[in-house]
Amino acid sequence: MNKEMRISTEEMATIKALYSDNPQALKVLRKIFLPEVTADAPIGQNFDLWMTMKIEDLDPEQVISNIKARNTLIQHVESCLMQLSLLAGQKEETVEQTKARLAANSTK
Repeated sequence: MNKEMRISTEEMATIKALYSDNPQALKVLRKIFLPEVTADAPIGQNFDLWMTMKIEDLDPEQVISNIKARNTLIQHVESCLMQLSLLAGQKEETVEQTKARLAANSTK
């Protein structure tokens, strides 16, 4: 059976090396890709991706379209960060290891 995956074995090793047991790395990525305005940010470092968009000359339909695009982008980035988190925590075991683990668990 050909078990071709979207992410190669080498890429998976990189994901695990960077993000496994390192939730802070994903938080840093989120901060970079989805900066937000917060009271805790140092002065001059508050940034919202959309605050530079000029909406004064747009009609209401365009503004709504831009807001929907913003929300879609945020959901996509969050989904990708979640995928990295799940992949990094994924355990790899052979069929034999799975059988042994299940057999050990069934005797408890």
